[in-house]
Parts: sequence; C-alpha cells; structure tokens
Amino acid sequence: MALRLLAATGAGFALGAPVSASKRTGGIRTHALVTLGATLFCLTGRRAGAGSDELLRIIQGIATGVGFVGAATVVKRSGYILGVTTAASIWIAGAVGCEIGLGNAMIGFLIALVVAGLNAGLLALERRFGLGRTRRMKPPREDAQHA
Repeated sequence: MALRLLAATGAGFALGAPVSASKRTGGIRTHALVTLGATLFCLTGRRAGAGSDELLRIIQGIATGVGFVGAATVVKRSGYILGVTTAASIWIAGAVGCEIGLGNAMIGFLIALVVAGLNAGLLALERRFGLGRTRRMKPPREDAQHA
C-alpha cells in the first residue's frame, strides 16, 4: 500500500511539473494531491472488499470530485478562457491515481510520464511557433440568441 501511495505521489509530481514550470495554478501540489487521493480512495475500496460495481462507483465519485477541482482552474478573463489544459491534466491525474490504486502502478506511472512529456513538449512547440495558448472568444451573434 505504501509503495502505491508513493508511486501516486511521484506520478502527481511528474504530471504537475510542466504546469508549475509554466507558472500556472494547479501545479505539482495539486496534481500530487489528486493522484494520492484517487489512489487512497481506490485502495480503501479494495481493502473494504468492494466488488467491481462498488469500485466503479468509487471511480465515478473520484471523477466527479476531480472535475470540480479542475473546474476551479478554468477562468474567463477579458474574453479569454484560461486553464483548460490544466483542468484536463488534473482530470488525468485522477485517472492515474485510480490506475495505481487498483494495482497497476507501472501503467499509471508510465501514463503520467507520457502526459507530462506531452504537456511540456507541446507547450514548447506552441511557444516556438506562436500557436494557440490563448484565443480570444468571439462574442455570440445576437441573431443566434433568438433562433
């Protein structure tokens, strides 16, 4: 159990590092706590003798709770939507924690490394080529509101 919790914390660290490096909210601490919490909930369910239906409900609860945490990182500021990638990363952190908690620590940790690499690599490409990070939202057309 201790090794799984340690693996979850390490996976959260790996997932949160690219977020922290880009000076965004929801970095290493958030990711590590999400993976650790998801792992602990799954481990607790397993230790309590939860069957597959109960484990699926636990995972559903984790996904809901993690969605709430991720939603807190998304903000609209001056016509821009910020934090969607961080929210998605936090959502994946919950899934990685579940994977580790259900006994697949190696797969969970590998997924964390792949996602962290994608986040860091794609961010570098976006900055290099001036792609997307933030796009100004277009206001809704007035005639679309009456349709």
